[in-house]
Amino acid sequence: MSPQPDQNQFERAAEMLRAMGDVHRLRLLMRLAEGEFNVSQLCELEGEKITTMSARLKVLSAARLVRRRRVGQTIIYAIADAHVLNLVDNAIAHASEAHAPSHLDRTEGERLMTTSHHLTHAEHPHHHGPKCGHLAVKHGDHVDYLHDGHLHHQTGDDVEEHVIEVSAKNPDRCTPEFGRKDHEAGHVHGPGCGHEAVPHGGHVDYLVAGRLHHPHGGHCDDHGPLDVVAAKA
Repeated sequence: MSPQPDQNQFERAAEMLRAMGDVHRLRLLMRLAEGEFNVSQLCELEGEKITTMSARLKVLSAARLVRRRRVGQTIIYAIADAHVLNLVDNAIAHASEAHAPSHLDRTEGERLMTTSHHLTHAEHPHHHGPKCGHLAVKHGDHVDYLHDGHLHHQTGDDVEEHVIEVSAKNPDRCTPEFGRKDHEAGHVHGPGCGHEAVPHGGHVDYLVAGRLHHPHGGHCDDHGPLDVVAAKA
């Protein structure tokens, strides 16, 4: 058995978790997991001001979550080490599974089996397919079905829980210039808003006119297109 951490280790770990406990800093860690960047590059990628980005990097550096090195007059930032990368990956992976029903909410005979990238519903009571009553969307090389905020993929008698990956096609960046296109100005996305909820990365987007909208700070971020294969029957 591993020895119990001492008080100083607990306090340092708590400091790291507090630094990660902000959606913008967490997203910045995800960005830094892709490679090394200077402040100007990070500002361009994230659509932020230098003062804002510098403040976030200062918090993350103080918590030893990112490392920095100087190249000439430029400071280069990167994620600190594999431990931090695992922390971020596990947090996002767990958040992506958080929409799955708890064991208390599952119907009798339904069980969830965890795989490396998704959850599988064995003996799912509904069988997805053409004209099943759910919106069909193209996801990679296959078709999934939007079902009450879940992205389901039928595999024989089982249903896999899928999530739209964060990618160049479907980024998770802030796009304040996008505004509130394709719906009324006063519309606020959320449960029951009238738009299909779509799990995307570690958050939920809403499908509007073939694009993923994400409510953020009084505006909608554009998280890219989602190809609709067939509307609800």
